[in-house]
Amino acid sequence: MVPELNKCLDQTRSAFLHDEQRHCGSILERPNGSNHTENRCYKASTGGARPMPGSRQLIEAFGEWQSCEGAPSSEGAAASAPAVQEFNRAMLGRTIESEVIPRLMMVHRTSAARENLPTLLHVNAEDISELARIVIEHDTSVASAYIDALRNQGVPIDAIFMELLAPTARLLGEMWKADQCCFTDVTIGMARLQQIVHELSPEFERENAQAFEGRRILLLTTPGEQHTLGLMIVEEHFRRFGWDCSSSAPKDIRDISRLVRAQHFDVVGLSVGGSAVLESVPASIQAIRKSSVNKSVVVLVGGNIFLENPELAARVGADAMAEDGRHAILQLRSMLTTKINTI
Repeated sequence: MVPELNKCLDQTRSAFLHDEQRHCGSILERPNGSNHTENRCYKASTGGARPMPGSRQLIEAFGEWQSCEGAPSSEGAAASAPAVQEFNRAMLGRTIESEVIPRLMMVHRTSAARENLPTLLHVNAEDISELARIVIEHDTSVASAYIDALRNQGVPIDAIFMELLAPTARLLGEMWKADQCCFTDVTIGMARLQQIVHELSPEFERENAQAFEGRRILLLTTPGEQHTLGLMIVEEHFRRFGWDCSSSAPKDIRDISRLVRAQHFDVVGLSVGGSAVLESVPASIQAIRKSSVNKSVVVLVGGNIFLENPELAARVGADAMAEDGRHAILQLRSMLTTKINTI
């Protein structure tokens, strides 16, 4: 245990020092009571941020050091460099002793007992909020470590995909709409989530509960749609169940027609993020049915707009609406069995 703990501490010191340099000035929330919309990115100097939990304690401490009475001033920084380094080391040591070591001990105990867990755990809203914060403020390695900790506590890989990654992506979009973060934060956060999806995909696909060999699905974003993370997660879920998946981001309806004309697909899934692109969905579905090699093709729609208004699926001409990848699999099992008796 001691060598393992020492190794973890060394890694943690390096990671914290790296994050200290990159993120000590950023916060997740805008100042309380502010109604400015021109610039949604804020620095710690504006004040009003909520207390930073857990691993953010070091960043807080560094901010306190910059303004504390005994800290060296910016004037004469070169002359006081040894004092700066000594103060910095002390703050880091205090954080590791009070925050990191207890967490490492807890993770070690949890990991050792993992095989004896009576039930698998699931993700809660707190986990989703924390991951959203992490992918905005830290690099992918920190987010991966957070997910590893959840898995060590018994959260299964499919719950990571469907209950954590997908909802986190939705939360980032909601935070941007509510002016709780800027567009750059959302873009960076989404990119880091996509990288995590790629990293976890091989393991997710290996845990193949039931194969649907021979089934082919084409997953498309609606022309004009900007975000693709949700579709990536759905694609990985289909691959896990043995589907032959293709995906694309068509520029217009002609692109959609060309794709469905080129190959036979049992299902075409259309991802619709919001009301801005909803108008074009009926025409896209008509083009799919008209141009598809498979005249019995099933058209499935999904996305936030259909989660909020399920009745829209029938109105745009789709065969069904799916809440997520798991729900899509269940829907298609029934629908394809009806159309073709073997699956």
